[in-house]
Amino acid sequence: MLQCTAFTSLPPVETIVQLLMSSDPPEHPTKAVSGHAVCELGDGHDGEHADHVWDEDARDGAIWFLWSGSRHRFLALPWCPVKAAGGDACELYEEHPADHSWDVEDPVRQALWDDIDRNPDRWE
Repeated sequence: MLQCTAFTSLPPVETIVQLLMSSDPPEHPTKAVSGHAVCELGDGHDGEHADHVWDEDARDGAIWFLWSGSRHRFLALPWCPVKAAGGDACELYEEHPADHSWDVEDPVRQALWDDIDRNPDRWE
């Protein structure tokens, strides 16, 4: 399944407040917070869009930015406990909708591979 392509801007003041309130802030906040959010869930998912903002190892989870329309929120959520057959952990939050992270493919990556297949001379 391809990844949802929804994106939005992170609210600057609220993002700074979340960083300041965090019990386990990222070591390099400017690298952790890009200024925008891109949904990491599978395309066609139910409910809010969601983007991992930074890990909170002290809580065994992460800070996620969830949004739908003009509504948004930051939440500290535990990691999904499900593991793939090979032992890889799902990189989404617990009780996320739709597919696990190993079943979600970045559409930009797929578009790149499709272009390489269609135009191999350009990529030599």
